This record gives sequence, C-alpha cells and structure tokens, in this order.
Amino acid sequence: MRLTDEELREVLARAEEIQRATRRGDAWESERSAVISAGEAVGLSRTAIERAIVERFGAPTLPPTVGALTWARSADGKFYVAEVLASREDGARVLFLRGSEHDVALDGIRPCSFLPGERVVCNWPWWGAWTCSVVSYDAARQRVTLADGWGETESFAIAEVWLPAMKKPRDPSRARVYATILAAGASAGAIVGAIITAILMR
Repeated sequence: MRLTDEELREVLARAEEIQRATRRGDAWESERSAVISAGEAVGLSRTAIERAIVERFGAPTLPPTVGALTWARSADGKFYVAEVLASREDGARVLFLRGSEHDVALDGIRPCSFLPGERVVCNWPWWGAWTCSVVSYDAARQRVTLADGWGETESFAIAEVWLPAMKKPRDPSRARVYATILAAGASAGAIVGAIITAILMR
C-alpha cells in the first residue's frame, strides 16, 4: 500500500500530536486505540501496528516480562541487550549483557526479538560501527548473524550489537523559522537580481 503525499502529511502530523501526548494512562490508551483502529481500517494487522508504535515511540505498551531479553537505554543513549531482572508499571531493573545493572524507565525499553531484516549496529571488522540487517538469530548461543548490505555476513554475540540513540523530534516552530528565513533570503535575492538586471539593461 502506497500513501499519497496528503495521507503521508496527515500521518506525520498525527504522529507528532501523539508524540506530544502522554504515553501512559487513559489518554495514551485512547490514542493508541485510535491509531490501531485507523490502521486496521486500511487493512493493516493489529500486530504490525503495535510493533510500529513500539518502534516509533520507543516504549512498549506493557512492562517487560522478568527473565526476558530487552533493548535497554544506556547512559550513552544507545540501546543494548539486557535481561529483565524485575518489572514494574513504569519501567524495569535490567542487567546489561555487558555486565552492569540499572533501573530503566519504560520509555527506555524496547522489545528485543532479532527478527530477520531488523536493523542493528555493530562494530563490523575493518569498518567500525556499521548498521546491518539481521539474517538469523541463535537464541541458545545468543548469537546473531548480520548482513552488511554489501553481500557479506558475520556472526556476533548479541552483547556486541546495539540500537542507536533515538533522534529528538524536530521542533516544528524551528522549521517554520528556517522556512521564513529561506523565503526572506530568496525574496531579497530576487529583488537584488531585478535591480542588477535593470541597471545592466540601461
């Protein structure tokens, strides 16, 4: 299904509204239900919509299960694989596979499944930090096979991969200021060009 430009603008505007809204409690549940209903109305599955919500907003809809693996935000803003030690409504106590134990808020937790095609970052041999696609996941060995996008695959321990820090949403007022400045600059340029043309034509 392809969205028209107008539909895309509407979705993005609505996503911005949802992002500004509280992501817990009745207000968040109401917003989430509305998004799911709208998605189902155009033929998307509930599972796909819920996963997209989790990926877009970075917070699971429910607290994680004790003993499960999760992506947890670290002090550097990146998300690393961690085991859930204790779960509560607003977050969890996790043990990062690299060794440290921390309390993480619900918005600092993401589901960890290593589905084929999922994008993760690793230190690729000879290249350093590189965004790759998951090819397969061996849960028993806790290893993931990744493709670099150039035909090469490598196996990594899941403790060695991460998700990048979430980008801050754009401030729409700042974008309007930039657009105004650009428009003013273009207008000034047109006026100066017209004056120079008039002078040269004499």
